Amino acid sequence: MKSPRPISPAVWLLLAVLAGASMAHYTFAIWSANQPAHFSDLYAPWWGAHEMLLHGRNPYSPQVAHEIQTVIYGAPLSPSPEDPSGIGGGFAYPPWAAFLLWPTLYLPFPVVQKFLIAKSIAATLLALALWLRALRLRASPLQVLTIAIFLLGSFPTLQGLRLENLSLLAAALIAITLFLMYADHLILAGVCLALSTFKPQFTVALVPWLALWTLADWRRRRSLAAGFLATMLLFLAISQWLLPAWLPSFLRVLRAYRHYTYGHSLLDVWLTPRFGVVASAAVLLAVWALCWRDRRQPANSPRFLLASSLLLAATVVVIPSLAPHVQLLLLPGMLCLLRDRATLVSSGVVSRLGLLAAWVVLAWPWVAAFALLLARLWLPAAELHRFWQLPLYPSPILPLTVLAALTTLYLRGSAPTPPPSFADVPPVA
Repeated sequence: MKSPRPISPAVWLLLAVLAGASMAHYTFAIWSANQPAHFSDLYAPWWGAHEMLLHGRNPYSPQVAHEIQTVIYGAPLSPSPEDPSGIGGGFAYPPWAAFLLWPTLYLPFPVVQKFLIAKSIAATLLALALWLRALRLRASPLQVLTIAIFLLGSFPTLQGLRLENLSLLAAALIAITLFLMYADHLILAGVCLALSTFKPQFTVALVPWLALWTLADWRRRRSLAAGFLATMLLFLAISQWLLPAWLPSFLRVLRAYRHYTYGHSLLDVWLTPRFGVVASAAVLLAVWALCWRDRRQPANSPRFLLASSLLLAATVVVIPSLAPHVQLLLLPGMLCLLRDRATLVSSGVVSRLGLLAAWVVLAWPWVAAFALLLARLWLPAAELHRFWQLPLYPSPILPLTVLAALTTLYLRGSAPTPPPSFADVPPVA
């Protein structure tokens, strides 16, 4: 049977532009159409940091939370049995998140918003460049441009930008951490890893894995632990000095925040919260056990980076968040699947079907967004709002399919492949 003719890089670039434009239209004209005018995920951490560092107030207090809610929603939220103080939607970060926002506290919030959007775009592109370099996934400038447009035009990225969420910066810090390890700058890597814990859920699987990796060759790798522990101790000491009772307050806000955001994991959705917690623990233990054999691998080895990508995919599956912008942690896993696609294609029907499922689920949001953009030619915008969930249907499936495909790849072993080209992607089924 004759192989299908490969798609040229120029066609892939055109598809990327169409996909990104369609998703931008969906995100800003349909998905966010009914959000409050002043809604911003940035305002809560920014105002909490502003009040803590400039005025010495407790950012976890109901008073600060109500000020945040008034700006975002027009009025404080009503108390509920799950949140009797009405603090949901307030400052829900560890105190050191405020340290990262300190340079912006003297600026007007509209200026801070623009600065964050520009910084988030730059950080996302930097993360892509670092992952491409670390994973040795070489591509022509046209191919890199195509991947960058697909990334910036994906719903996780556009949602993060629309909400002004700090997830893009946290995901970039993780990419910087692993690249610094790849380049053998372990002290700086430890510092960046500590910085990334301002979103602690993003590092729930990665930190234990890197601790195991460090202990496997303590003499050569202890610099990573030194950088991480020194930075964390500094953060904790300053936090304790500024807010002596910050930990109980932080935990109360987290409990309220889970109800405010429907804080459940993908496994909670599929298996109910009762069994989802058990399944999440089982997934983490299984992935750590799977990666155990590669704890001695150097940080610049394909096996170490594949194991780290696998752990980041597991993180998206188990953390209590259904927000698609969290799926930016899947970026290295998707690049691993692109790099080692030949290994999966040649590994049997099940592996090929798993790879095909991952690409189909990944492509669906762009296809649905393009369909909604075409429908705009015949239907008024209000009619399209009825179909706002259409591009989001595969969102609860994508992390699971990526995790499954990466697990298959990890068990098969990452094989060297020629530099990838969109022009010669082989069939997957």
